[in-house]
Amino acid sequence: MSTKKSKITVKKVFIFSLIIFATYIITFPKDDSPPNSIMVTLGGVSLCSLAICGLILLGRAIFGQGNRNGRIEKCRACCCTKKASVQTASHNNSNYTDNNEYEQKEQDFEKFKNSLTTIWSSGLFSISFEYSDGKRELLLDKVQINSYNEVYFSGYCFDSNDQRTFKTDCLESYIEYAEKEYSPRRFLTEALGLDLEYVKELKV
Repeated sequence: MSTKKSKITVKKVFIFSLIIFATYIITFPKDDSPPNSIMVTLGGVSLCSLAICGLILLGRAIFGQGNRNGRIEKCRACCCTKKASVQTASHNNSNYTDNNEYEQKEQDFEKFKNSLTTIWSSGLFSISFEYSDGKRELLLDKVQINSYNEVYFSGYCFDSNDQRTFKTDCLESYIEYAEKEYSPRRFLTEALGLDLEYVKELKV
């Protein structure tokens, strides 16, 4: 059968000294009779022990709190560093993704424009119409079709301040030109002068 050894600690010595000193105070004579010499000695020793143990415990408490605060600050710093690293990586990845998507869209749009066939480019016509995302004013300089004979208007858009291409199937109003209104087919034939029989083959 094993015997568990009791470990003497500063806290235990402090408590034991406190008990001895309390006993000395309690047993101190109330009258003029001299106190017990042994209890006086024990009282003095216990008082010294209380002072030493108290200082040790106080120092440990202060040092331990300092270490705890240091560990907390260190953990916070590590967390902030990791968070900043994650945010930076996420931001860089987001920028990389956005740039790739933008470049991909540019490439797709260039590929789309190159696939169109121009059927008219004989001048500049200032037209306006309602589109799927609002009214547009366009300086038309080109009419194009894709492989399915769907018609597109291309030119400088005054609303977006850049070159734009609009699909006539997405027009939500008549085309306004020279204070007149035209359907896409009438505009191609009457305003631009394209052959009616040819226009009938287009999807307008």
